[in-house]
Amino acid sequence: MRMRFLLGLAVAFAAQSGIVGAMVWSRMSVLQSGQEVVLRSTFVDPRDIFRGHYVSLNLSLGSISEDLPGLDNYEPGTSAYVTIREGEDGFWVAEAVHETLPEGDEPVLLATGLVTGEVARGMRGRAILPFDRYFADYERAQELENLRREQKLGVILALDGKGGAVIKGLTIDDTRVYDEPLW
Repeated sequence: MRMRFLLGLAVAFAAQSGIVGAMVWSRMSVLQSGQEVVLRSTFVDPRDIFRGHYVSLNLSLGSISEDLPGLDNYEPGTSAYVTIREGEDGFWVAEAVHETLPEGDEPVLLATGLVTGEVARGMRGRAILPFDRYFADYERAQELENLRREQKLGVILALDGKGGAVIKGLTIDDTRVYDEPLW
C-alpha cells in the first residue's frame, strides 16, 4: 500500500513537472524563433497586490473601422483572427479579420474581441488582445510611465504562427530598450 502511494506521488510529480516544463519550453521557443512585430502602446502604472507593479498595456492595431475586410462576418463578443501588416510608422496594424486561422504566411494575432464604431478618446475601434499587463519592478514601471508621456512606445511581440504571441521586448522611439529573458 505504501509503495503504491509513493509510486502515485512520483507519477503526479512527474506529470506536473512535465506540464510546467512544456509551458516554459513553449514560451522559450516562441521568444527564440517567433516572428517579431511591434505594436503601438500606451502605459498606465498601477499595482497588483499579489504580483507587484505592472504597466497596463493599451496595444493598438490601428483603426478597426467598419470597412476592415472580413469584419462584416465578425460576431460581436467572439474571438477573431486578425492578419496584420507593418504600417508606415513601423508599428503593425490590422489588415483583415478572419473567423478561423487563415492559411499562408501572413502574421496573425488572435483577438479575444473587436470593438468598432466610435470609442472613447476619438479612437475608431480596437482589437482586444489577450495580454494587457507588463510586470516590472517599481523603478522600471515608473521609468516606462515617464517615457510614455513623451515618446512613441512600442511592445515587441513574438508570434507563434497560430495567432498566439508573447511579449518579447519594448521599444521607445524605435530604439529597443528591453528584451525579455528566455528564462
